[in-house]
Amino acid sequence: LIELMVAMSIGLFLIGGALYMYSQSKNTYRASDSLARLQESARFALDTIEPDIRLARYWGRNAEPALINVPAGITVPCSGSPDVAAWALNIGAAIELSDDDYDLPCSAFSNSPRIGSDVLTLRHAEPWSGGIEPGPEAGRLQVQTSLAEGWIFNDGTAPGVGADSATHNVVLSAYYVNERSSFDTSQPSLRRLTLRANGSLGEDEVIPGVENLQVQLGIDTNGDGGVDRYVDGDDPLVTDEAAIVAVRLWMLVGTPADDQGWSDTASYPTPDADLGDLVAGSADYPASMRRMQISKTIYLNNQGS
Repeated sequence: LIELMVAMSIGLFLIGGALYMYSQSKNTYRASDSLARLQESARFALDTIEPDIRLARYWGRNAEPALINVPAGITVPCSGSPDVAAWALNIGAAIELSDDDYDLPCSAFSNSPRIGSDVLTLRHAEPWSGGIEPGPEAGRLQVQTSLAEGWIFNDGTAPGVGADSATHNVVLSAYYVNERSSFDTSQPSLRRLTLRANGSLGEDEVIPGVENLQVQLGIDTNGDGGVDRYVDGDDPLVTDEAAIVAVRLWMLVGTPADDQGWSDTASYPTPDADLGDLVAGSADYPASMRRMQISKTIYLNNQGS
């Protein structure tokens, strides 16, 4: 009997150790999986925005917005407004940045934009897919440009601006952070207002989990093509469109922590001095989320003149 009790004690000790190792391994797996999801979300968000930034100011064969005509009568409807064509087709402003506030003329998803997060708007022509020029398409906003001029049109009839002209679809993308996601109303998300094929503005969700987007613009103050200062969207230097040569993105990305007892109490310093640090545990940044911050500087392919 004594030998049996000793054997049972040893067995229970070994089983307890095995259960403890299993529990620790499971927690480690959960943490690693959360970090992998964070990295994947951050990479996807950056990979989505980066091509739009690099293409800003690209208008086909004529990169001078002053020579591209926007005829009267074109309408661009969106949620909350019957016509925002004056804003949507402001092609002279290839890059617009709203600092810590949502000021787009279209209603945000669920009317819940995140205040304290930037809004980045980008305008350009879409490169040809596979090197094939798109044909005129009624309803879609398109631009036909030659070396001398260009025209915006949406009636399916190319204006004909010369034998050397080319047609491109017009692209408008406005990125912002919303308090909600289409997949989980308790999570924030990175969203994009964009032009549809029918010429209206619609909204897509880029990725859930993005809690804040901060953007700074790289300004060339001496005309040498390099960045001399990075400034917020409300800086007076931003009024010189041609001086913007780079865009610096900063994002805070979060995912619900699977770890029992996990609590994030860190402070995340933003590049915006007016905004300051984002403190985990506050109302908009719950402590139950696992987080990472990521930044990237992207130079424009088409610098202003």
